Amino acid sequence: MNVEWFSRLSHFNKLIVGFSGGLDSTVLLHVLASHPSLLTKLVAVHVNHGISAHASLWQTHCQQVCHNLDIPFMTQSVQFDRAANIEEGARIARYAVFSSLMTEQDCLILGHHLDDQAETVLLQLFRGAGVDGLAAMSDFGQFELGGMARPFLSHSREQLEHYAVLHQLSWIEDESNQDINYSRNYLRQQVIPLLQKKWPGVVGNIARAALHCQQAKRNLDTLAAQDVSPLSTSTIVAFGKKSTALEENSDVLTNNVLLITSLKELSRDRIANALRVWLKNNRVQLPSTATFGRLIDEVIFASSDAMPEVSWADVSVRRYQGHLYLDRKKTKKPLPCVAWSVFPSPLIIADAGINLLAKKSNQGLVIPENTQIFVRFRQGGEEFFWHGQTKRLKKLFQEWGVSPWLRERVPLIYFNDTLAAIVGYAMSDLFFSKESANAWVFVNNY
Repeated sequence: MNVEWFSRLSHFNKLIVGFSGGLDSTVLLHVLASHPSLLTKLVAVHVNHGISAHASLWQTHCQQVCHNLDIPFMTQSVQFDRAANIEEGARIARYAVFSSLMTEQDCLILGHHLDDQAETVLLQLFRGAGVDGLAAMSDFGQFELGGMARPFLSHSREQLEHYAVLHQLSWIEDESNQDINYSRNYLRQQVIPLLQKKWPGVVGNIARAALHCQQAKRNLDTLAAQDVSPLSTSTIVAFGKKSTALEENSDVLTNNVLLITSLKELSRDRIANALRVWLKNNRVQLPSTATFGRLIDEVIFASSDAMPEVSWADVSVRRYQGHLYLDRKKTKKPLPCVAWSVFPSPLIIADAGINLLAKKSNQGLVIPENTQIFVRFRQGGEEFFWHGQTKRLKKLFQEWGVSPWLRERVPLIYFNDTLAAIVGYAMSDLFFSKESANAWVFVNNY
């Protein structure tokens, strides 16, 4: 690690080090701890996957290493489906732990090195990945609210091992690393040594190709942002976004609604690129090539009066009134009527994708004394007093352009038996005040 790396990391409040106890993370922790300005910021996090019979011994070893270095140590055991892809399941579980610990101005630091990068590129290549996959791992980027750093990506495993021997470090050798049934191990032990016999510098060359793909990826992301037209504020509000619609519109590719008009004027390749970035920014697993083609042909270029849908995994993309809507599938169970007995504490209805927040405001709903607050969902026939008129809820949803499949999921706030608020859309005149010290607004922060 050079001076630039130490300077970059010093800007964070807390440095969370993924510490397995293996060679990579052991060297990483030792290097970071040797720098006085970083030592007080370090927290080592060991994830116990419970796969190996030696898992508890590894945990003890890691704890002792941190004790010797005077670094705070955290450990967490995880469970995941071992009948599926163990490597992928363990990775997802591990990152979930890291994610739960991150706050603003934190940085997750991992020990991935040059050889890991080459293996990742090859794995992605053999899976038929595009530019995103071949870009593999970046040395520095964003993770949750903070950052993610991989300072060793330009260093080989041989270099790390030399450092460890020089400083008399001890580390764990995971016996599963010898099992070539795991794809990464097969590459490491069978494929890459064979390639190195023919091309000695192949590992560095493969890693360099990843850097080229990262540059191409950044350029494609920029092009996608240029190719997508901004959404109007009315469109965002109609989709049920919070009152920060104008702020959220600053990056339209992070919204789960996308205007079709500008897309249809692009080449097919640029349409595909814009969709790729849109889905990626919404943390959606990209579909197969065939499904991606259907998304373009059957949804974007469908007739103007059609409402087509293409689904994969746990998401679907629908078209409605000239927009694409990214819809995460929820339970098909009837949504419940829930008494908000903990008001004003948040009300969470996970199956319905509800996390209701009640916030004090100078302008909002004034709750009468001895009122019971309920959260319900549309059943049909609801009426709402708004703008001096009693209107049917169905008619209002039509006027606002709310997609039919979303209408049943919009939280409805009732004061006793009276509809007081349609969360994300409107508040009833019956309870609304433009100026009150006791007014409330309701937001679904799911």
